[in-house]
Amino acid sequence: MDVDDRGGEEAAEYEVKKMEIKIRKLEGDEMEFVLSGANPAFANALRRTALREVPVMAIDEVEFKVNDSAMYDEVLAHRLALVPLRTLLKGYNLPGECGCREGRCPKCSVSLTLKREGPVTALSGDLKSTDEEVVPVSGSVPIIKLEKGQHLELTAIARLGFGKEHAKWQSGVVAYKYMPVFELDEKACDSCGACVNACPVKIIELAGKKPKISDIMLCTICKACAEVCPPKAIRIGSDPTKFIFHIESAGGMPPEQIILKAMGVLEDKLNEFSKQVKKL
Repeated sequence: MDVDDRGGEEAAEYEVKKMEIKIRKLEGDEMEFVLSGANPAFANALRRTALREVPVMAIDEVEFKVNDSAMYDEVLAHRLALVPLRTLLKGYNLPGECGCREGRCPKCSVSLTLKREGPVTALSGDLKSTDEEVVPVSGSVPIIKLEKGQHLELTAIARLGFGKEHAKWQSGVVAYKYMPVFELDEKACDSCGACVNACPVKIIELAGKKPKISDIMLCTICKACAEVCPPKAIRIGSDPTKFIFHIESAGGMPPEQIILKAMGVLEDKLNEFSKQVKKL
């Protein structure tokens, strides 16, 4: 990428590096990967986009026909809204982009009904959806305990929304940390082994009387090892171009789909920004 007319070594400092992603773990609703060739600004933009701008289906409105329980309608509605629902991004419109006026058509909403009579504990699995693909992630989430003679009958409307509007539309938990860096000065190290016992995550071992990290990605950068060693023997730092991401989905969609959708949103924003700049 040409930045200015400076040549050679100075211009090379502005060269855009190719970003790479290496998946370390992908099991169920959890995913861990290493993002390389990036910077803190991009890493944080990706994290915030995954948390705030990936559309997720959640209960947005509740109509109560009967509620004899000890819980107020408003509290019960809030509890229902926080029950994670499986999300299908294809086939449903965002309420603001749908042609219907009330936001209740099959193209932008799903209805879930609940009818129970005590004595019983109503669970999320008791919700009956009009779309068999959009159902509670778990059927064992307690909703309300009904005593003998108490009735509960309601209809809930689920819609797509964004985490930036309400936590019920948050796709999951996304976090990252800098890639730790471990440096050993063999001349300053006296091979005492104190760092092995000082490490809280137990990833330091002695190899040939010198400390060695078994898995640098498990390092918490607490610097406990450096504090018990001779001055400058161990330096613990971080690489600002590499980031370890951890995603835990709420169950509505797979974690890899959350990241892919977040990347797509970022790409659309950058394309729109480029178009607006060209108009200047």
